[in-house]
Amino acid sequence: MMDDLQTCMQDGRRTLICGGTRTGKTTMLSALCNFLPEGWRILKIEDPEEIWIDRETVQTVEARPQARGTEVTPYLLADGVDDAMRMSPDYLIIGEVRDGRAAMSLFRALMTGHSGCCTLHAESPRETADRLAGLMGTDMGINRADALRTVASAIDVQVQIGIRHDKRRVISISQVEKELKNGSVWFNTLWRYDESSSLGDPRWMRTGEWKQNGQELD
Repeated sequence: MMDDLQTCMQDGRRTLICGGTRTGKTTMLSALCNFLPEGWRILKIEDPEEIWIDRETVQTVEARPQARGTEVTPYLLADGVDDAMRMSPDYLIIGEVRDGRAAMSLFRALMTGHSGCCTLHAESPRETADRLAGLMGTDMGINRADALRTVASAIDVQVQIGIRHDKRRVISISQVEKELKNGSVWFNTLWRYDESSSLGDPRWMRTGEWKQNGQELD
């Protein structure tokens, strides 16, 4: 699994890390980003800054709330993404997508040839698609079908993490299909945690292969 994830990062695949509260989304993102190629210009957009990447080529843009009693406008994650696009990044990172505007700003960047990674609070791949569609619908007025097509176009890999036996585990790694099926985002599951595993003997199953244009890759 780690070999596959390392390849994803080195190839610049657009990755979404999902999980519930305290499952280690930010920790996983920080770890995976250290697989990025040396020399890449990495831009982090966070609220607040939490991600640590051991590189000299990392820059951070941090959101800020509106100061009470002033007319200074807040600086949002979406603003950070828009500004980052002018800084010629090799890789974009958003600490966590919490609203539809941030999601749309990131997805627009990812759909115009940029590579990137972010986290999202979601308990499963299916909830990932539903939550993103809901955020973009509520905050940006985008209809569900267009929102789901945007998710499918903008994300290559979904990593689901969770807690099993009081341990943080990778639950699944899925490739996001580019075409909707029956009006839904389709996830090609590559790895899945064996739910019958014991605490002392965690096991994962290889359940699929990487595909390109509908064909399995060697």
